[in-house]
Amino acid sequence: MITREADYAIRTVVYLAQRFGQGPVATTEISEKAEIPYRFLRKISHQLVESKIVGATRGKQGGIYLIQDPEKLSLLDVLKIFDARSCHLNVCSDSDDACSRSTTCKVCQRLRELQEKLHAEFAGIKFSDL
Repeated sequence: MITREADYAIRTVVYLAQRFGQGPVATTEISEKAEIPYRFLRKISHQLVESKIVGATRGKQGGIYLIQDPEKLSLLDVLKIFDARSCHLNVCSDSDDACSRSTTCKVCQRLRELQEKLHAEFAGIKFSDL
């Protein structure tokens, strides 16, 4: 399940992707139009800036804007920042070291295959398509 924070981050990036190349967007506008509580948006936008997905400018004409091209930015990129657990099916699908049986367990092997497909699906969803 995707967390509320990840959901708000996705909404923010979708909103910015729709205005890519048009300059900064006020966080108050994003909060209102994307239905994100303003305090959450402030926290999320800070993390997006730190992750170099979003840039920010101050002042009367300031706001946040997408740095990365929405055609290259994937849902997986944002989920890894805000909710990495939603991208993982089980601890054994992360690495061989996570479980002593991971090299012989048939369930673990199947989960790894599903994990790879899930990551590929998330990576295939670009913000330019949303």
